[in-house]
Amino acid sequence: MHARHLLESVQKITSLDARQRELGADEATDRISSYSPTDGRMLATILSVTAACEQDHAALESQLNALLGLGSGGFTDAGELAHLNEIRLESIPEILREYIIDLLE
Repeated sequence: MHARHLLESVQKITSLDARQRELGADEATDRISSYSPTDGRMLATILSVTAACEQDHAALESQLNALLGLGSGGFTDAGELAHLNEIRLESIPEILREYIIDLLE
């Protein structure tokens, strides 16, 4: 992936606007096949960090879905996903809890 596209993805994923974070995570999912191992791991770490801080449930769902996709692509391990442990499961909908449990197993 070109540096410009990677930077644009990171900017969306870390945007102050929840809708942009959601779109950034969705776009990250769509581009999984274009990531190098380093790019994929970096995006997984950033998505894990943003998910741990996320307050918008739609954006969180997109971030977790992207992490599942990156995991399927071989880009995640415990290190990239560690920040998910900071999410208080009781504060999010049941379906999102299931995503997190799947990711951390």
